[in-house]
Amino acid sequence: MMRSRRLLPIVVACGVVFVAVGLTLGWFESAPKRVQLRPDDAALTARGEQVYREHCASCHGARLEGQPDWRARGPDGLLPAPPHDATGHTWHHPDEVLFRLTKNGVGVLIGQPGYKTAMPAYAGILTDDEILAVLSWIKSKWSPELRRRHDEMNARAATAR
Repeated sequence: MMRSRRLLPIVVACGVVFVAVGLTLGWFESAPKRVQLRPDDAALTARGEQVYREHCASCHGARLEGQPDWRARGPDGLLPAPPHDATGHTWHHPDEVLFRLTKNGVGVLIGQPGYKTAMPAYAGILTDDEILAVLSWIKSKWSPELRRRHDEMNARAATAR
């Protein structure tokens, strides 16, 4: 009994240290890391193109063109896949929004976990690095003007935090 009383503060201290180190090193997902797309990173975008072709092109198109009538719900009530080129709205969203949408799904992003969508959440399918690579590749295909506007929007979003 006496021995366990002496060990309790040590066990508690070790637990506190473990949690502090875990939070510092990012072992727990308490706060998302800042996401920043890197469309000028050739190795990253090459990987992103490969992952896009494997996981995204069947819906969003080989040329980022999306599905026809992507703004109108289909007979199943779901929205078709939007384009990721200049005709779509991908570039209207900051990097973190795009990342979270891809990783966790639309429903989680908008606070409605039961939201019906054809877009799967890619957590557990793609790594964070693969998601970052895909989104960086998509951005690398935008015009310099769209990229500039997107960068400005990201800067505004960062200062709003």
